[in-house]
Amino acid sequence: MNWLGYPLVVISSPVGLAGYCVGHVLVARLVKGRSPYFALTIRFGVGLLAVVASTLLGLWIAGDALWDGIGLSLMNGVGYAALGFGYFNFVNLSIASLRIRMLEELLIEEKPVPRAQLLLKYGTEKMLELRLSRLVIGGHLVERNGRLVSGRSRFLLVARLFGATRRCIIGPTSMPAPNAQLRTEVRSLS
Repeated sequence: MNWLGYPLVVISSPVGLAGYCVGHVLVARLVKGRSPYFALTIRFGVGLLAVVASTLLGLWIAGDALWDGIGLSLMNGVGYAALGFGYFNFVNLSIASLRIRMLEELLIEEKPVPRAQLLLKYGTEKMLELRLSRLVIGGHLVERNGRLVSGRSRFLLVARLFGATRRCIIGPTSMPAPNAQLRTEVRSLS
């Protein structure tokens, strides 16, 4: 058994993350006019391939048994996915965070912006209208007979994955199910 391969196995997830970050910046700068999530998706896949390749190379150098190799490969894949998820959320925060966007706009303005103007632009009703229109434009919601229904199932799958993750971490009683809350609100309106 050759121990020289193990350092490569150990550092493969952080190296994959570094490749993901640097590659994301490069792809985002070179490919103009696309969604910022395009570059994130492409580079995540390439980083994952780098993690798998470096893990397998390290295991080959170490001469490990098949079962050890499978276990270490799975561990590195999960580790890279967790690191990549953290990076994705960091980037997403800078793209989608309302507070950051408001502060950036206030810094750009040469004179103070009245509170009423900010509320007009970023009020709850306006934000809901913008988010719903983005979901319709993206095909995630479809309007039929004046009602919005689910469009692309991919977005619903992501929402369910986040919901399941939230229930695993926080617990099932932390928040009511969205449908139950909606039914309660509809009953109170009628």
